[in-house]
Amino acid sequence: MISNFTTSAIEAWRTRVETHHAQSESVMDESLLEGDFWKSLAPMFRADPYRTDDAVLNALVDLTPEGATVLDVGGGAGRFAIPLALKCSEVTVVDPSPSMLVQLEESVEEVDGIRVSGVHAEWETVEVEAADLTLCSHVVYGVADIRPFIEKLDERANNRVIIVAFIDSPQASVAPLWEMVYGEARINLPALPELMNALWEIGIYPSVRMMAPTSPNTFESVEEAAEEAKRRMFIGSDPDRLKLLSESIETHLEAVDGGYRIKGARPIRQGVIWWDVER
Repeated sequence: MISNFTTSAIEAWRTRVETHHAQSESVMDESLLEGDFWKSLAPMFRADPYRTDDAVLNALVDLTPEGATVLDVGGGAGRFAIPLALKCSEVTVVDPSPSMLVQLEESVEEVDGIRVSGVHAEWETVEVEAADLTLCSHVVYGVADIRPFIEKLDERANNRVIIVAFIDSPQASVAPLWEMVYGEARINLPALPELMNALWEIGIYPSVRMMAPTSPNTFESVEEAAEEAKRRMFIGSDPDRLKLLSESIETHLEAVDGGYRIKGARPIRQGVIWWDVER
Protein backbone atom coordinates (compact mmCIF):
# COMPACT_ATOMS: atom_id res chain seq x y z
CA MET A 1 0.00 0.00 0.00
CA ILE A 2 1.27 3.49 -0.89
CA SER A 3 1.70 5.72 2.15
CA ASN A 4 0.15 9.19 2.36
CA PHE A 5 3.04 11.55 2.81
CA THR A 6 5.22 13.67 0.59
CA THR A 7 8.61 15.02 1.58
CA SER A 8 11.48 16.90 0.00
CA ALA A 9 12.48 14.38 -2.68
CA ILE A 10 9.12 14.85 -4.41
CA GLU A 11 9.42 18.63 -4.17
CA ALA A 12 13.01 18.57 -5.44
CA TRP A 13 11.89 16.43 -8.39
CA ARG A 14 9.16 18.91 -9.32
CA THR A 15 11.55 21.86 -9.07
CA ARG A 16 14.13 20.21 -11.33
CA VAL A 17 11.55 19.31 -13.96
CA GLU A 18 9.83 22.68 -13.96
CA THR A 19 13.07 24.67 -14.13
CA HIS A 20 14.39 22.42 -16.91
CA HIS A 21 11.20 22.88 -18.93
CA ALA A 22 11.22 26.63 -18.37
CA GLN A 23 14.84 26.82 -19.53
CA SER A 24 14.05 24.77 -22.63
CA GLU A 25 10.93 26.71 -23.53
CA SER A 26 12.78 30.01 -23.23
CA VAL A 27 14.96 29.07 -26.23
CA MET A 28 12.57 26.91 -28.27
CA ASP A 29 11.01 28.03 -31.52
CA GLU A 30 7.23 28.40 -31.30
CA SER A 31 6.79 25.53 -33.75
CA LEU A 32 8.30 23.18 -31.14
CA LEU A 33 5.98 24.41 -28.42
CA GLU A 34 2.89 23.35 -30.34
CA GLY A 35 1.81 20.19 -32.10
CA ASP A 36 3.48 16.77 -31.96
CA PHE A 37 7.08 17.18 -30.79
CA TRP A 38 7.92 13.59 -31.79
CA LYS A 39 6.68 13.80 -35.40
CA SER A 40 10.11 13.81 -37.05
CA LEU A 41 11.66 11.41 -34.52
CA ALA A 42 8.97 8.72 -34.23
CA PRO A 43 10.38 6.35 -36.90
CA MET A 44 13.63 6.10 -34.92
CA PHE A 45 11.76 4.36 -32.09
CA ARG A 46 10.82 1.27 -34.08
CA ALA A 47 12.84 -1.86 -33.38
CA ASP A 48 13.04 -5.50 -34.42
CA PRO A 49 10.50 -7.34 -32.23
CA TYR A 50 12.50 -10.57 -32.50
CA ARG A 51 15.83 -9.12 -31.31
CA THR A 52 17.68 -11.06 -28.64
CA ASP A 53 20.57 -8.68 -27.95
CA ASP A 54 18.57 -6.05 -26.05
CA ALA A 55 19.40 -6.47 -22.35
CA VAL A 56 16.50 -4.30 -21.20
CA LEU A 57 13.98 -6.19 -23.33
CA ASN A 58 15.33 -9.50 -22.05
CA ALA A 59 14.88 -8.28 -18.46
CA LEU A 60 11.32 -7.16 -19.22
CA VAL A 61 10.50 -10.54 -20.74
CA ASP A 62 11.85 -12.26 -17.62
CA LEU A 63 9.66 -10.08 -15.40
CA THR A 64 6.49 -10.54 -17.46
CA PRO A 65 4.42 -13.69 -16.86
CA GLU A 66 3.25 -15.75 -19.80
CA GLY A 67 -0.18 -14.64 -20.99
CA ALA A 68 -0.20 -11.44 -18.92
CA THR A 69 -1.93 -8.21 -19.92
CA VAL A 70 0.26 -5.11 -20.07
CA LEU A 71 -0.26 -1.34 -20.05
CA ASP A 72 2.77 0.28 -21.68
CA VAL A 73 2.70 3.93 -20.58
CA GLY A 74 4.44 6.19 -23.09
CA GLY A 75 5.20 3.09 -25.14
CA GLY A 76 5.53 5.07 -28.36
CA ALA A 77 6.20 3.04 -31.49
CA GLY A 78 6.12 -0.27 -29.62
CA ARG A 79 9.82 -0.86 -29.05
CA PHE A 80 8.95 -3.02 -26.05
CA ALA A 81 5.19 -3.47 -26.46
CA ILE A 82 5.40 -5.53 -29.63
CA PRO A 83 8.04 -8.06 -28.50
CA LEU A 84 6.26 -8.38 -25.15
CA ALA A 85 3.02 -9.10 -27.02
CA LEU A 86 4.67 -12.25 -28.38
CA LYS A 87 4.51 -13.54 -24.80
CA CYS A 88 1.46 -11.69 -23.48
CA SER A 89 -2.23 -12.02 -24.19
CA GLU A 90 -2.68 -8.28 -24.81
CA VAL A 91 -0.65 -5.05 -24.66
CA THR A 92 -2.14 -1.56 -24.60
CA VAL A 93 0.11 1.40 -25.38
CA VAL A 94 -0.92 4.76 -23.91
CA ASP A 95 0.91 7.62 -25.62
CA PRO A 96 0.17 11.32 -26.23
CA SER A 97 1.98 11.42 -29.59
CA PRO A 98 -0.14 10.69 -32.71
CA SER A 99 3.05 10.15 -34.73
CA MET A 100 4.28 7.50 -32.32
CA LEU A 101 0.96 5.69 -32.51
CA VAL A 102 1.08 5.71 -36.32
CA GLN A 103 4.46 3.99 -36.11
CA LEU A 104 3.03 1.55 -33.57
CA GLU A 105 0.14 0.64 -35.86
CA GLU A 106 2.46 0.08 -38.81
CA SER A 107 4.80 -2.06 -36.70
CA VAL A 108 1.94 -4.19 -35.36
CA GLU A 109 0.80 -4.97 -38.89
CA GLU A 110 4.18 -6.57 -39.58
CA VAL A 111 3.81 -9.17 -36.80
CA ASP A 112 1.23 -11.96 -36.93
CA GLY A 113 -0.78 -13.22 -33.99
CA ILE A 114 -0.33 -10.41 -31.49
CA ARG A 115 -2.83 -8.15 -29.75
CA VAL A 116 -1.48 -4.62 -29.40
CA SER A 117 -3.62 -1.49 -29.35
CA GLY A 118 -2.82 2.18 -28.97
CA VAL A 119 -4.62 4.82 -26.92
CA HIS A 120 -3.94 8.47 -27.72
CA ALA A 121 -3.89 10.15 -24.32
CA GLU A 122 -1.83 11.52 -21.47
CA TRP A 123 -1.33 8.98 -18.70
CA GLU A 124 -2.43 11.44 -16.03
CA THR A 125 -5.93 11.81 -17.53
CA VAL A 126 -6.60 8.60 -19.47
CA GLU A 127 -9.27 6.16 -18.30
CA VAL A 128 -8.10 2.61 -18.92
CA GLU A 129 -8.78 -0.72 -17.30
CA ALA A 130 -6.16 -2.23 -15.04
CA ALA A 131 -3.72 -4.78 -16.44
CA ASP A 132 -1.59 -7.46 -14.85
CA LEU A 133 1.47 -5.30 -15.36
CA THR A 134 2.14 -1.61 -16.02
CA LEU A 135 5.34 -0.65 -17.80
CA CYS A 136 6.87 2.82 -18.16
CA SER A 137 10.18 3.06 -20.04
CA HIS A 138 12.19 6.29 -20.23
CA VAL A 139 9.19 8.54 -19.61
CA VAL A 140 9.29 9.76 -16.01
CA TYR A 141 12.14 12.28 -16.44
CA GLY A 142 9.88 15.09 -17.64
CA VAL A 143 6.89 14.42 -15.38
CA ALA A 144 6.72 17.30 -12.91
CA ASP A 145 3.97 15.87 -10.70
CA ILE A 146 5.64 12.53 -10.18
CA ARG A 147 3.63 11.27 -7.19
CA PRO A 148 0.19 10.88 -8.88
CA PHE A 149 1.91 9.55 -12.00
CA ILE A 150 3.54 6.77 -9.98
CA GLU A 151 0.42 6.16 -7.93
CA LYS A 152 -1.60 5.62 -11.08
CA LEU A 153 0.97 3.12 -12.38
CA ASP A 154 0.52 1.26 -9.11
CA GLU A 155 -3.28 1.51 -9.09
CA ARG A 156 -3.66 0.23 -12.66
CA ALA A 157 -1.40 -2.77 -12.07
CA ASN A 158 -2.98 -5.92 -10.77
CA ASN A 159 0.37 -7.54 -10.05
CA ARG A 160 3.52 -5.62 -10.98
CA VAL A 161 4.91 -2.22 -12.01
CA ILE A 162 8.10 -1.88 -14.07
CA ILE A 163 9.96 1.37 -14.78
CA VAL A 164 13.06 1.71 -16.94
CA ALA A 165 15.30 4.75 -16.41
CA PHE A 166 18.80 6.00 -17.09
CA ILE A 167 21.24 6.94 -14.32
CA ASP A 168 21.82 10.26 -16.13
CA SER A 169 18.98 12.16 -17.78
CA PRO A 170 18.82 11.67 -21.58
CA GLN A 171 20.10 15.17 -22.43
CA ALA A 172 22.94 15.24 -19.88
CA SER A 173 25.65 14.46 -22.43
CA VAL A 174 25.18 17.76 -24.28
CA ALA A 175 24.87 19.89 -21.14
CA PRO A 176 28.42 21.33 -21.50
CA LEU A 177 27.52 22.70 -24.93
CA TRP A 178 24.40 24.41 -23.59
CA GLU A 179 26.41 26.89 -21.57
CA MET A 180 28.62 27.72 -24.57
CA VAL A 181 25.59 28.58 -26.70
CA TYR A 182 23.16 30.06 -24.18
CA GLY A 183 25.49 31.46 -21.54
CA GLU A 184 24.05 29.55 -18.58
CA ALA A 185 24.48 26.11 -17.06
CA ARG A 186 22.03 23.48 -18.25
CA ILE A 187 19.52 22.22 -15.71
CA ASN A 188 19.32 18.47 -16.26
CA LEU A 189 16.17 16.49 -15.64
CA PRO A 190 16.04 14.06 -12.70
CA ALA A 191 16.72 10.42 -13.48
CA LEU A 192 17.05 7.05 -11.75
CA PRO A 193 18.78 8.18 -8.51
CA GLU A 194 16.18 10.89 -7.91
CA LEU A 195 13.41 8.47 -8.87
CA MET A 196 14.51 6.02 -6.20
CA ASN A 197 14.38 8.76 -3.55
CA ALA A 198 10.90 9.75 -4.72
CA LEU A 199 9.66 6.15 -4.63
CA TRP A 200 10.97 5.62 -1.11
CA GLU A 201 9.23 8.76 0.09
CA ILE A 202 5.98 7.62 -1.51
CA GLY A 203 6.39 4.34 0.37
CA ILE A 204 7.48 2.07 -2.49
CA TYR A 205 10.62 -0.02 -2.03
CA PRO A 206 11.39 -1.57 -5.41
CA SER A 207 13.92 -4.03 -6.71
CA VAL A 208 16.49 -2.75 -9.23
CA ARG A 209 18.36 -4.65 -11.90
CA MET A 210 21.19 -2.60 -13.39
CA MET A 211 22.09 -3.23 -17.01
CA ALA A 212 25.69 -3.48 -18.15
CA PRO A 213 26.96 -0.04 -19.18
CA THR A 214 27.25 0.84 -22.84
CA SER A 215 29.61 3.29 -24.48
CA PRO A 216 28.64 6.95 -24.83
CA ASN A 217 27.34 8.05 -28.21
CA THR A 218 30.00 8.26 -30.90
CA PHE A 219 29.70 10.52 -33.94
CA GLU A 220 31.37 9.79 -37.24
CA SER A 221 32.28 13.44 -37.78
CA VAL A 222 32.29 16.83 -36.12
CA GLU A 223 29.39 17.79 -38.39
CA GLU A 224 27.30 14.86 -37.17
CA ALA A 225 27.98 15.81 -33.55
CA ALA A 226 26.97 19.38 -34.30
CA GLU A 227 23.72 18.25 -35.91
CA GLU A 228 22.85 16.13 -32.87
CA ALA A 229 23.63 19.00 -30.51
CA LYS A 230 21.60 21.36 -32.70
CA ARG A 231 18.56 19.11 -32.35
CA ARG A 232 18.93 18.43 -28.64
CA MET A 233 19.53 22.09 -27.81
CA PHE A 234 16.67 23.51 -29.91
CA ILE A 235 19.04 25.70 -31.92
CA GLY A 236 17.08 25.53 -35.17
CA SER A 237 18.25 27.96 -37.85
CA ASP A 238 19.16 30.86 -35.57
CA PRO A 239 22.41 32.21 -37.09
CA ASP A 240 23.90 33.51 -33.84
CA ARG A 241 23.34 30.22 -32.03
CA LEU A 242 24.67 28.23 -34.98
CA LYS A 243 27.80 30.36 -34.98
CA LEU A 244 28.37 29.81 -31.27
CA LEU A 245 27.84 26.06 -31.68
CA SER A 246 30.21 25.92 -34.65
CA GLU A 247 32.88 27.82 -32.72
CA SER A 248 32.62 25.67 -29.60
CA ILE A 249 31.78 22.15 -30.75
CA GLU A 250 35.32 20.99 -31.57
CA THR A 251 36.71 22.07 -28.21
CA HIS A 252 34.13 19.84 -26.54
CA LEU A 253 34.87 16.74 -28.61
CA GLU A 254 37.56 14.09 -28.31
CA ALA A 255 38.69 11.67 -31.00
CA VAL A 256 37.94 8.00 -30.28
CA ASP A 257 37.83 4.82 -32.32
CA GLY A 258 35.08 5.29 -34.87
CA GLY A 259 34.82 9.05 -34.67
CA TYR A 260 34.23 11.64 -31.97
CA ARG A 261 32.70 11.76 -28.53
CA ILE A 262 31.71 14.64 -26.26
CA LYS A 263 34.42 15.13 -23.66
CA GLY A 264 33.51 13.83 -20.26
CA ALA A 265 30.59 11.78 -21.58
CA ARG A 266 29.93 8.97 -19.13
CA PRO A 267 29.06 5.37 -20.05
CA ILE A 268 25.32 4.96 -20.48
CA ARG A 269 23.83 3.13 -17.53
CA GLN A 270 20.20 2.24 -17.00
CA GLY A 271 18.21 0.21 -14.57
CA VAL A 272 15.02 -1.83 -14.60
CA ILE A 273 13.01 -1.03 -11.48
CA TRP A 274 10.05 -3.12 -10.40
CA TRP A 275 7.76 -3.87 -7.51
CA ASP A 276 4.80 -6.15 -6.88
CA VAL A 277 1.73 -4.19 -5.90
CA GLU A 278 0.17 -4.50 -2.45
CA ARG A 279 -3.55 -4.09 -1.90
